Amino acid sequence: MSRTITPEDLFQMVWVGDPQVSPDGRHVVYVETRVNAEKNGYESSLWLLETEGGAPRRLTWGKAPEGVTSETAPRWSPDGRSLVFQSNRSGKPRLYLLSLEGGEARPLTSEEEGVGEAVFSPDGEWLAVVLRDPEKKEEASEGERKPKPDARWIDRLRYKFNGVGLLEPERRRHLYLLHVATGRKVRLTRGDFDVQSPSFSPDGRWLVFSANMRTEDVQSWPDVYYIPVPQAPEGEEAIQEPKRLSSGKGPAYGPVFSPSGRYVLYAGHEKGDMVANVIPYAVEFPSGTPRPLGEGLDLSMSGPAGADARWDQGSLRPVWSQDEGKVFLSFTVGGTNPLFALDVKDGTLTRLTPESIPTLTSFSFSRDGKVWAFVGAHALSPGDLYVQKEGEEPRQRTFTHQELFSQLELALPTKFTFENEGVTLEAWIMEPLRREEGKKYPLILSIHGGPHTAYGEAFFHEFQLYAAQGWGVLFMNPRGSVGYGEAFTQACLGDWGGRDYRDLMAGVDEALRRFPWIDSQRLAVTGGSYGGYMTNWIITQTTRFKVAITDRSISNLYSMYGTSDIGFHFNRRELGDADLWADEEKIMERSPIRYLPQVETPLLIVHSDQDLRCPIEQAEQLYIALKVLGKKVAFLRFSGENHELSRSGKPLNRLERLKGYLKWFREHLEEGGD
Repeated sequence: MSRTITPEDLFQMVWVGDPQVSPDGRHVVYVETRVNAEKNGYESSLWLLETEGGAPRRLTWGKAPEGVTSETAPRWSPDGRSLVFQSNRSGKPRLYLLSLEGGEARPLTSEEEGVGEAVFSPDGEWLAVVLRDPEKKEEASEGERKPKPDARWIDRLRYKFNGVGLLEPERRRHLYLLHVATGRKVRLTRGDFDVQSPSFSPDGRWLVFSANMRTEDVQSWPDVYYIPVPQAPEGEEAIQEPKRLSSGKGPAYGPVFSPSGRYVLYAGHEKGDMVANVIPYAVEFPSGTPRPLGEGLDLSMSGPAGADARWDQGSLRPVWSQDEGKVFLSFTVGGTNPLFALDVKDGTLTRLTPESIPTLTSFSFSRDGKVWAFVGAHALSPGDLYVQKEGEEPRQRTFTHQELFSQLELALPTKFTFENEGVTLEAWIMEPLRREEGKKYPLILSIHGGPHTAYGEAFFHEFQLYAAQGWGVLFMNPRGSVGYGEAFTQACLGDWGGRDYRDLMAGVDEALRRFPWIDSQRLAVTGGSYGGYMTNWIITQTTRFKVAITDRSISNLYSMYGTSDIGFHFNRRELGDADLWADEEKIMERSPIRYLPQVETPLLIVHSDQDLRCPIEQAEQLYIALKVLGKKVAFLRFSGENHELSRSGKPLNRLERLKGYLKWFREHLEEGGD
């Protein structure tokens, strides 16, 4: 007999991610992640399957001495006989080499180097690996160690980052060559920047990577650079001067050489710090002019729809076909992001994945481009691994949620569209489970963050919990969301709380018109990040909602400018190039805190004290102001968590958050409640 989902079901979920197809297309290695309830964390291990069939088998069995074990980021050697991966089995993350012909994995890096991405050279003899600069240690004999002050000098614009904390500019991430057989390392880059996404040329003579070398500029983005690979390097260093390959006019990242080595492909745009479609660019190596591919499609490589039950650290980086005539990539289309083949010459687009698998979180291809694997998800599945061959339909190869989900009664969202102010908008509604005809039920409006993200065809644990309680859920993509063209995405710039607010209210009106089971007297609103901002804004502009929950929210756009890790450029851009001094009135005019005396809706504030994106002071201001005003408000404050609590926070804290949501809504939405 089926049952409804519970918050505790989070602890039974299993996630797959980062599938890597072997060069010959015969195998796929991937990462499996699950909750370790005893250690209040997430355990990851590597698994292997054959593309032709058969059950997956576990590859790694590492055990960290303390805490949870994390074994991730597998990458194949060119001959397909071994792979490298990252593991904390010795205590701290290190790079390991594992032979698929047997034997134990052996470490390639030390515990102090903070290993990042790694990629094999074409001959398999070297790895290009990103390592952190070593920490400076003071020599001191036993008995001489004395207490030290806990303070730090800061003289940089970008000095902190959500999920990381205070940055250590003296410990940059740089590019090294690592000899696979001996472990010898040769440093290739040095400077005030961090290297990301290294990739070898097919002949092994060049490396491309992305890096942001404008770290002190307010408007800042990564560019694509290249360096020569020293032949037969000796010593510990062979520093190369990076040369820029991208235009420098906007962000560029994820570079990869074409099979012939003639071109480099990367993702980005050329509109500076502006919100714009992310598209692929091809540039003839080493001195060509970057050429946009698929520019006229008005689509963006913006990733999958938002979800709270996903754990995939893989890549959606575009891939060349073997003949260089196509690029395989994922565009965001409404609330979906299918896999496509983009014709390099004429820009035509061919969909590769079926409509039954609307959401992709990562993919990879075999060397000849005829076999690919991807993690596909939909509204009733957080994601499983699929294998697809050229000209064939994909085959599901993992069934990680089958055991749990076969026990559960889940709600399937219904998509609908409506018009507002001449614009077509997309929305979804989930009916309360076991709804009885003729009865009225509460409706919760959930607003996504960003604002330049999207809701869509993805599994949401939180939404399923609402439906299980007998509440409906409305979620939609107002103007400002991605997936509907560049003009649509830019429509909220300089107008937060304007067009987006009117779209959301029109969506509620349309839902009330279409679905007679909705009780207009029991409406609720919630959202996180920008969705929290909109929740705060909404309850200062209308009293139609009986209850609200605001999560990791923004209440004061003026103070956020200096307290957020991105506020000094994000806020300015999002508010239409608003200057902190010249446009103080404009900034405060769009800040919910100005209108708090108008609030009549009971509000629960949820926030984490290590959130550097939307800092805790945003919640503290909001809470104290509402308390002073005598409004009904409560504050659920989490210690040690950051902006990602709802998606990757400690399992017990995620559980407490969900329970807090249900408690607050139940108190105010159930008949006879407040």
